[in-house]
Amino acid sequence: MSKTILSMMLILSFNLGAQTTAPLTKTLVGVKYFNQMMGNVHQNASRYSQVLTTISCNHPVKVMKETSKDGKEFLLYGENNWYSVVVGPYEGFIMADYLSDKKNVCFEEEYSKFFDGLNLDINDLYYWARLYDQYVQGKSKVR
Repeated sequence: MSKTILSMMLILSFNLGAQTTAPLTKTLVGVKYFNQMMGNVHQNASRYSQVLTTISCNHPVKVMKETSKDGKEFLLYGENNWYSVVVGPYEGFIMADYLSDKKNVCFEEEYSKFFDGLNLDINDLYYWARLYDQYVQGKSKVR
């Protein structure tokens, strides 16, 4: 009997001590278009995080805004300004520099016969997109 009461008190103390955190609410900001040849939707706001899916130029991406319980809004994340996005069934992150408001002129659309002749399979697309993830964009500070 005393063991039962002791175990119930222990369980209740853990439940009372646990803080409940309200999840962030997500709302749609708008649709943007991927502006690189190939790229990845990442699990976290880091180019080294797990890849959820691979996308190509002009793929539509839903940009999301997260709002916390106390009203703080989050649109960009991390050092390189990553958007929280939804692509098909996947919720992840894409660098803000890789998205534009309007459709772009894409190599694979301009030269579709050449691009189709490459016969790239899904693995090739994934590895090319991982290579694009590693590019450092910007201007050099070297004279």
